[in-house]
Amino acid sequence: MYRLLLALCLVTVAVPATTHVAYADDPGERAAKRHYDRGKKLFDLQKFDDALEQFQKAYDAKPIPDFLFNIGQCQRNLGDNEAAIFSFKKFLKLDPEASNREQVEELIEDLQRKIDEGNTDRLKLRKKQPEPNPEKSETSPVYTKWWFWTGVAVIGVGAGVGVYLATKSDAPDTTFGNIVFRR
Repeated sequence: MYRLLLALCLVTVAVPATTHVAYADDPGERAAKRHYDRGKKLFDLQKFDDALEQFQKAYDAKPIPDFLFNIGQCQRNLGDNEAAIFSFKKFLKLDPEASNREQVEELIEDLQRKIDEGNTDRLKLRKKQPEPNPEKSETSPVYTKWWFWTGVAVIGVGAGVGVYLATKSDAPDTTFGNIVFRR
């Protein structure tokens, strides 16, 4: 009986020491997971700016190389190809045995090709743009505007009518002459 009681005490003391539960008690790891989960949801909603911010916060909290892949994907979707290449290369450097290494290398080659094509497009000569028509520009002289000539015509007609009325006599014209009665 003594042996049974001693064995039971040893088992009771030994079991808690060997069955220590492993969980994320590290505050940095918890913060990283929280930011990663938010970033993944935002990425799925194609809100790449916000997702990039969350993945960067996750990497700052716990520098796990996989976060760099996510950061690179956000940068690629935002069109920042140079930053995406940098993130992908850093990811491969920190995790040389990555399971998606071939995919990442293809992404880097594709992005580099896009950058090179963009540089050659900028260097191509462009045709000279024709100068805008001076009649249609806002800085053309006033005398070329329709409303200017309309105003001149109205003023001319008004002046002509005024001169006519001013020089016209008050007495009506008759063929018999005017008779003046005096008193």
